[in-house]
Amino acid sequence: MKKKVFFILSSLGAGGSERVFWLLSQGFDKNVYETYIVHLGSDVTAFSTDLEGVTVINLKTVRASRSFRKLHQLIKKEQPHAVFSTGANMNILVALISMLNKIPCKIAREANVYKEMASIRGSDSLLLKVLIGLSYRVFDHVVCQSIEIKNSFIKSFRFPVKRLSIIANPVLNSTFQRRIKSNDGINKILIVARLEPEKAHFRLLAIMTKLPENFHLTIAGEGSCYHEINQQIKRLKIGHRVVMLGKVNYVDQLIISHDVSVLTSLSEGFPNALLESIARGTPVISYKVSGISDLVLPGFNGYIIDQGDELGFVTHLQQACLRKWNHDEMIEDIQDRFSLEKIAKSYQNLIA
Repeated sequence: MKKKVFFILSSLGAGGSERVFWLLSQGFDKNVYETYIVHLGSDVTAFSTDLEGVTVINLKTVRASRSFRKLHQLIKKEQPHAVFSTGANMNILVALISMLNKIPCKIAREANVYKEMASIRGSDSLLLKVLIGLSYRVFDHVVCQSIEIKNSFIKSFRFPVKRLSIIANPVLNSTFQRRIKSNDGINKILIVARLEPEKAHFRLLAIMTKLPENFHLTIAGEGSCYHEINQQIKRLKIGHRVVMLGKVNYVDQLIISHDVSVLTSLSEGFPNALLESIARGTPVISYKVSGISDLVLPGFNGYIIDQGDELGFVTHLQQACLRKWNHDEMIEDIQDRFSLEKIAKSYQNLIA
């Protein structure tokens, strides 16, 4: 008899955690596991719910605070062998529900360096820290995306090291062919990221003012900082070479049509946008954040810039656009290290 596995998350909206669980639900061995995606629902769905061998359940509760009863009843009825959850709110909710239900395997996934994100969002309250620390101890294991997240967990919550694992995020093979660089002299830069404070788009716009006129920027994503970013573009008078696309559902095509992908974040867990970029043969440049050292091999698939080194970012961005890259080797390397098959096996080993 197949074992039921629940992947529980807040929604199927655009986001790194959502994409990871969406992929993992498909990557698990269907001869052994019966996989479910359970989400709270929202007005926006960024991923297909028509998945072979995967049952998608929308609780239609939207918020974690309203979801206890319905999720409790679902788990009580279906009796899953294993439950994976991601995000602090969802992990706390699952921890509380698991106290009333016998779940053989409970795995939480942590996507942020706690201290960094708490500082940026102003959410470093003692009550929240205690709640997170106590709730996560209910889980059998916590998956961290990087060594930085693992160290943060140990330091912030004194979490037992033996119950922490580092597992990176998966990526799919790409069937898209890279474009041949045009001879129009335009160097095309891409950033795919939520328009939120931690992504620090303002730093990228400042960098654009120090680049020649033939460097053009495409911004893909939506979020609370849209108006602020748009105003800065006007103030810096770079609107003729910066395009804001908002939410897009053709990220693959965007990636292969640009010369380089960038990230100017103040904090990350594991930068999925850059993982996707390299997997499609497009080099990347990023400030040093969590997970980036595992992903980027300097000079081979991109460059890592120390936080605050704006001049270094400008210099390496120009270099990345002008030099030749071995796109095929970049793709082969990233698939070897971060394929869905490999990452899904690592997750399966936690509950085998």
